[in-house]
Amino acid sequence: MDFVSSILVGIIQGITEWLPISSTGQSMIALINLIGLEPKKAFSFAICLHLGTLFAVLVKMRMEVKEIILKLPQFRDDKLVQFIVTSTIFTAIMGLPVYWFLKENFKAWQGDLVTAVIGFFLILTGLALYLSKEMMGKRVVPELNLLDMAIVGISQGFAILPGISRSGVTIAVLLFRNFRQDDALRLSFLMSIPAIIGAISLDVLQEGLQSFDSIAIFPGILASFVFGYMTIDVLLRFARRARFDLFCIAFGFVAILFYLVIPAL
Repeated sequence: MDFVSSILVGIIQGITEWLPISSTGQSMIALINLIGLEPKKAFSFAICLHLGTLFAVLVKMRMEVKEIILKLPQFRDDKLVQFIVTSTIFTAIMGLPVYWFLKENFKAWQGDLVTAVIGFFLILTGLALYLSKEMMGKRVVPELNLLDMAIVGISQGFAILPGISRSGVTIAVLLFRNFRQDDALRLSFLMSIPAIIGAISLDVLQEGLQSFDSIAIFPGILASFVFGYMTIDVLLRFARRARFDLFCIAFGFVAILFYLVIPAL
């Protein structure tokens, strides 16, 4: 992959990370259909691009992240720390089998089939967003319980599937659990930090950087950080008003139609 292609996909990651439309799914669609990467390599590349937006979140929320780290020894007394740790454990329990399933099956799946699968999961994301968009809960962080942490952690693990929006699904779950929208958004971003670190570490340990051009990934990571940091505030405000449920459903059907029509041409 050349540097320009890497930067373009990094920009896609940097922008779509803050929107509930599955940044991994959007990046993989570009990598497979525009750049020509095989699905397994596209999956690894898309995961590694999250390193850039992870740094953007860490810079943006550095004070809150620092506070959580300092409170780790007070695990029993701090609900937010309990939430981060416990939800991460449930994310791993759900996410690891899904990750290994994808890695094994991506070897056999063709790019157009993967595009259709991403489309199907985008439709599911859209339905989750549609069902949760009118919910206005009243629960706050101190009211978190073990069931909340388990359910949202499992949903985040499931979101490793390309096409399932991690932020969209976790926020929807928290809204279904009657949490305030601001708290749901904040919790979703904070719980993403250890999950993304874990996903990147797992992929690098299992695949190494030889699964794609390791030099080409760095411009993409830098682009995802720069564009992610520049756009996080404005896109989060935009995401609260826009109908991304309809976008996900429509784009999902387009991806499936692409799979059905292209072989006939």
